[in-house]
Amino acid sequence: MWLLSDPLVTTFLRSFLALLFAGAALSKLRHQEEFVGVVRNFRLMPEALAAPVAAVLPWLELAVAAGLLVDPALPYAAAGASGLLMLFAIAMAINVARGRKAIDCGCFRTGYKQALSWFLVLRNVVLAGGGLVLLGLVDASRAATWADIATGVFAASVAMLLYITFGLLGGVAATARNNAHLA
Repeated sequence: MWLLSDPLVTTFLRSFLALLFAGAALSKLRHQEEFVGVVRNFRLMPEALAAPVAAVLPWLELAVAAGLLVDPALPYAAAGASGLLMLFAIAMAINVARGRKAIDCGCFRTGYKQALSWFLVLRNVVLAGGGLVLLGLVDASRAATWADIATGVFAASVAMLLYITFGLLGGVAATARNNAHLA
């Protein structure tokens, strides 16, 4: 457990989750009308709530992203990140269990739709675990150095680029499979 409490690891987790939530929020804000449709497609709430939920969610995600970067807010932001990620995982799991896999997860508005799957559910559970790890590691074993911070932020940035790239590649592969089935 001592390795997880190392400032380099906590900096990485904080930065990665902050980038994840900020990127998701900004893409949802840029494509607000499309995101209302995504929320509506999940069919987990009354129709009248889809637009208000879609309007509030990106701002909540931005607040979580900012909170992950501010020491006094870290426990609340980490709990919020884990809670939102588990909520998203549950929403996806309900739809996958219903056989509704062809709908877009709504994670990032990248132009490629990520169909729901048990893999996406698991991904969100693992990401939620990152927030839970941060909850238990507010007191690190040593103070963070500038090298820890720079390395952690750089590693998180690279990990985020890989995360988005794999998401895009998954979307391209899904589109190719769908087009092959239509041909």
